[in-house]
Amino acid sequence: TLSACDSIVVRSESESELIRSLCQTIVDEDGYNLAWIGFNGEQSDSAFEICAWAGPSRAFVPDLRQNLSKPSPCADTISWCIRTNTTHVVNDIADTLPFSPLSERAITHQLAAAIMLPLKTESGPSGCLTIYSNRTDHFDHKECQLLERLAANLVFGLDSLRTHSVREQQAAEIHYLAYTDALTGLPNRRHLIHYLGDILSTPETGATEYAILFIDLDGFKPINDALGHEVGDEVLRQLAQRLQASVRDSDLVVRQGGDEFLVVISGAVRNGPQQDFVKIVDIAHRLANRIIAHLGEPLTVGGYTHHLNASVGITLIPEHGRDPTLLIENADKAMYEAKRQGGGQSYLFSKDIADSHQQRFSLETRLRQAMEQQQFELYYQPIFELSSCRIVAAEALIRWPQDDGEVLSPGTFMPLVEKIGLINPIGDWVLETAARQLRAWHNQGLELSMAVNLSINQLYPNGDAEHFAGLVKPYVDPSWIHLEVTENALMEDPAKTEALLKALNDQGFQLAIDDFGTGYSSLSRLQHLSLQSLKIDRSFVNELDRPDSKGEALVAIIHQMASSLNLHTIAEGIETEHQRQLLLDMSTGKAWGQGYWFSPPIPAHEFERLAKARARLSSRDEMVPF
Repeated sequence: TLSACDSIVVRSESESELIRSLCQTIVDEDGYNLAWIGFNGEQSDSAFEICAWAGPSRAFVPDLRQNLSKPSPCADTISWCIRTNTTHVVNDIADTLPFSPLSERAITHQLAAAIMLPLKTESGPSGCLTIYSNRTDHFDHKECQLLERLAANLVFGLDSLRTHSVREQQAAEIHYLAYTDALTGLPNRRHLIHYLGDILSTPETGATEYAILFIDLDGFKPINDALGHEVGDEVLRQLAQRLQASVRDSDLVVRQGGDEFLVVISGAVRNGPQQDFVKIVDIAHRLANRIIAHLGEPLTVGGYTHHLNASVGITLIPEHGRDPTLLIENADKAMYEAKRQGGGQSYLFSKDIADSHQQRFSLETRLRQAMEQQQFELYYQPIFELSSCRIVAAEALIRWPQDDGEVLSPGTFMPLVEKIGLINPIGDWVLETAARQLRAWHNQGLELSMAVNLSINQLYPNGDAEHFAGLVKPYVDPSWIHLEVTENALMEDPAKTEALLKALNDQGFQLAIDDFGTGYSSLSRLQHLSLQSLKIDRSFVNELDRPDSKGEALVAIIHQMASSLNLHTIAEGIETEHQRQLLLDMSTGKAWGQGYWFSPPIPAHEFERLAKARARLSSRDEMVPF
């Protein structure tokens, strides 16, 4: 019996299999009438439970269970046996429990003697192995020793299986945590990578039968910022449920992180085995549109009703790559293209998108190198007095010389500079370099002012007037510097704008609104801002030469308004003498201008030569364009 049970301990793969097989083997090998194994409950107040049994007298188990469900001598004996880890032998059940209902039931089932063997385990609940014989005085000393060895081996087997089970459970929990998004319960990016790897490793994955939808929510960030992450998390949970409800059970829905989700669909399963490129594209777009519609339905969380939109990028497997990470990245690029075109739509990845992103990445790398290696230059466009054509100021404009001799203007790279967070260091460099150049010109007798543009990202959220002044003061007094901000920048946060402009003016800076007339500033606000100049946008100046144009009337109104607010004007984009003359005729006070009629932006040494030449011409009262 001992040998057979040892074999079971070694072979069993689960605790239930072990105790069930062991009970059966005990009665089969040695002719015992009944063997059962029970354990204490997991909780301290839980009742003892018989978990496995075998033998001809197994009908006795229900009677025993009923007896153990309440306080009884039998329950006390089992408890003592387990607690003290001591074997207990009952050589004559009838004599030990005379006139007891349990004793009478035992005799009825031909149970005369019993041995209780404690199972004191190191892991999980301890228990008891009880074996019954139909003969009194059956369990002598030698047999007790052998059965105690059997119980000890059973304890070893239980501990091994339980340790293994705990490890498996822990491994399963670790796997769940590693491959599942904790917030939504959806699979995460790691799960997706493995899933796509399995698809791509299948030899049959040659035709385009799968598609990836990369979904990004439009308008989620304001919810987090305004209502907090708790509300934001609940919004994501509900949207995840909506997304899951929008697809089939066979489609994989993944949360990558933040407000980004992905769906992997199989077109072959959806429309039969024969699938082609056009059909899978159509399937992907139709599903994307359904997802966008479902996610766009009103959602009430945190006491507010939220209206969100979604942008979806689509890649095809294996058409757009055979690497999981590359496929996800391409879907991400397509999503950003959908977002760039206004959002609320889907967009299929293409080589053009990849080339565009590659060019952007290359440009970003080169921009960072240019910043580190100080490759940028400042060009200066003269600002002249309309009446005398005397140069009174220069506008500093950044340029980026290339190895092939081309010089890039700000429009080709500054939007990316803003996006990648280089605007503050580059903006500081522009302001300091312009101030240093102005000091050099002052030393040469050219008493000019300098205009420098400030980006909205330099102003918000942490614009610091003292910081700007600190860049200028080592070279010139801030009163020689005209800081230009656009109308739209002024509208970002009116209260902060007014305070920042006042602080800049208190430092001595002159302030101008750039591109005036193209934004949405109100006249009531203008009168409260610390401003000295309005720069009339070139779009109005261009209209002056056109017949039946309203540009002349609009420019006249701007001049009158500026005069009423005690501001002087600077007209941008003057390209003809006729435009200069019309602007001069409409002006009601000090009026300046700039444009290609006079001079394009030019390097510092050329500006210096021009300024000196104009100074000599002005002394002879001549007006000759550059």
